[in-house]
Amino acid sequence: MLKQVSIFRRRYATMLGLSVIVLAGGAAFAQDTPSADSSPSPRERELRGQLKNILQELDELKQKQDGGTSESERPAIIKEKTEAPSGLSKDADHESASAAEPDFELADMSIVSKRFQKRPEGVSLSATVPSETDSQPTRTMKESMESLPGVVLRQANGPRDFSIMIRGQGAKTTFAVREIKIYEDGFIQTQSDGLSRLDIHDPWFMRSVDVIRGAASSLYDNYALGGMVHFRTRRGSDINGLETFFSGGSYGYQKYGVAIGQETERFDIALFGSQVAEDGFIQHSNYNTQTLNFNLRFKLDDKQTFFFKGITNWLNTKVPTRLNQAQFLADERQAGTDAVSRNQSRVDRRTIVGGIYERQIGANTVLTIEADYDVKDIQQSFAQITENTNPNYKHYTDLRHDGSLGSMPLRSYVGFFVNQMEQKANSFQNLGGGFGTKGRLLQNSRGSIFNIGGRFREELEFLPTWILAAGLGFEQSRISVSSTNYSSTNGSITSTPSLSRTFDNWAPELALIWKPVDGYKYWMRGSTGYGIPTMSNLLRDPVTGQPGQNFNLKPQKNVNVELGTDMQLHPTLIFHLVGFWTFYRDEIITQTISSGNTASVNADSSEYRGVETSVDWRPVTGLRLSGAYTHIDARYINFSDRTNAFISRDGKKVANVPTDVFNGKIAYDHEPTGWGAWFEGSYYNSYFLNNSNTFGIPSYMIANINVHKHFEFKDSSWFRFAKLYVEVDNIADRKYAASGTVIGGETHAAAAGQQAFFAGYGRAVYAGVTLGFF
Repeated sequence: MLKQVSIFRRRYATMLGLSVIVLAGGAAFAQDTPSADSSPSPRERELRGQLKNILQELDELKQKQDGGTSESERPAIIKEKTEAPSGLSKDADHESASAAEPDFELADMSIVSKRFQKRPEGVSLSATVPSETDSQPTRTMKESMESLPGVVLRQANGPRDFSIMIRGQGAKTTFAVREIKIYEDGFIQTQSDGLSRLDIHDPWFMRSVDVIRGAASSLYDNYALGGMVHFRTRRGSDINGLETFFSGGSYGYQKYGVAIGQETERFDIALFGSQVAEDGFIQHSNYNTQTLNFNLRFKLDDKQTFFFKGITNWLNTKVPTRLNQAQFLADERQAGTDAVSRNQSRVDRRTIVGGIYERQIGANTVLTIEADYDVKDIQQSFAQITENTNPNYKHYTDLRHDGSLGSMPLRSYVGFFVNQMEQKANSFQNLGGGFGTKGRLLQNSRGSIFNIGGRFREELEFLPTWILAAGLGFEQSRISVSSTNYSSTNGSITSTPSLSRTFDNWAPELALIWKPVDGYKYWMRGSTGYGIPTMSNLLRDPVTGQPGQNFNLKPQKNVNVELGTDMQLHPTLIFHLVGFWTFYRDEIITQTISSGNTASVNADSSEYRGVETSVDWRPVTGLRLSGAYTHIDARYINFSDRTNAFISRDGKKVANVPTDVFNGKIAYDHEPTGWGAWFEGSYYNSYFLNNSNTFGIPSYMIANINVHKHFEFKDSSWFRFAKLYVEVDNIADRKYAASGTVIGGETHAAAAGQQAFFAGYGRAVYAGVTLGFF
């Protein structure tokens, strides 16, 4: 053991030394020339960059002189353009995707301070606009994120527990989120074993959600097979006082929220709290959940900022069982087999506390250091009753530099990370009887996951309108796990499997970007992703499906190739189009071996290809027409599935991957009166749920409508505003299956008997009010 620790220390020291060499080498040829926006010549870019830094420093000095001057009276470091496109009023409020494009978009602003921090070039990135949560205080993240191309969310085991799929990655997850990296305000939400849950993210706290689509392990390391999702909460400057929120509606839904925020010369403070409860549309799905989210940004001086964040979530929810076809057709709201007798439920607690330190070392170099403690404590009652505790320590350090290589602008990035998670778990018999009573101890397990690695990226503008981006990431992961299994009849020990595995993964990336004129960008990108097996993957014998060791299971890896464009076809019209082809190797598949025993194996190869497109058109002041469409064709290339025998699945479609998804929205806000409304429609085509492609989930289309009103109280010193909304979801009361899962069954009849569906909500009416004080 001491020898292994010594090896890890030597490798970490080696990587740290290499980073210093890379950075020093870059600094040797990277002159202190600020990066700038694309323009006809590198010299003009240089001057623009110098002007940006000068204005930023003048702004900071001005803030010191102004003292208590309100933010609205001071120039912002990052601000929106005030010029409106021809034919539009200059008083119109246009967001990041509108014609009044911001000087620096929200995704180009440091999460810690207000410094300009350019996003990576050559990636497929899209973001929700603030109105998605402002005029529609959403119940779940699905309601705002489904407006983004390539992103699909499906109901899992809880009120805010949704699985996320990006370009087919994450499709086989029956609960929570896997194969996608999750962040909130720069803090990693994905634990070291690759699991993320959306329970901890309250939509009312959010300003926007950024999504990078496509394999991105060179940027975000382990588990970024599908990409990255970054939730951004509102800052204190967005609140500037006290806000309260109340909402109620169908199926016993009720939500109470409070937000307190303020920005001063040195501080930006935001505190959110919410309480949500509901009886649920499906029987045995009632829940109660509370969330606290505290954010403190402290400007130490002109060059240093510290960001403290604390999040905690308590969840107590009942969980129904998925329905087979006959059950769904008979009554889609029923609790499902054994859900009540087992008292299926989740009592989960999760807390994340951490800090980010940002220092501007020079005019063009910024250091970021993050560290957090993340603990998950869960008690869940299903076929077995489980108790699980996962303390997790996470850290990353990033260094960014804007310089030049000769006369060519060069942006450099180098980063390191280390994280470790422990697991302590016990599983008991569920004696049923409607109480979820514990029976005999069936298994206890202990394990740990340790990840350490580094990454770098260079973006070189080798011609005035051409950028070459290249990056590389490396990570070493070590998993150690042991378990003791007991007999369900007499409690005797039946087996004691244990396993230690070490995985080394590399993630290269290369992109070429062309920006011929302002408002037009084209790129092609090749990127890679990887995800190591989980502890539970490794503790099942792949031959018998019984508890044991899985020594041959490999990390799953993919190569993403894409061609994309962002085009501002008109000052009021933005169009986004991406074609992608993802090549998967050793995709981890769960197979049913016999009598319900399952094990994980690698599918040799599969391919995911498709198209993502979105449009945002604002023809007149206040009117916005937007839409997003995704098409995916996912097939196995070389995979033998195990049922009663090995069956080739070559050419079969990958189960549970939607083929066609469309979301369209028409929104209008009349600023002089404060009235607004929107109408939204979503369509999901049918797709297969089993590997034999004989059984699928039906297609469906639903529509929602919302009317809202904004009151401003300019003459009151107590009340600032009131926002009211009324919303009707699933207007036609359509019966539909909103969520499926991968199931067995070779024939249609056999698959129809599997537990596959969660029903979507029927017609529901919600209303709420947000009040702004002081």
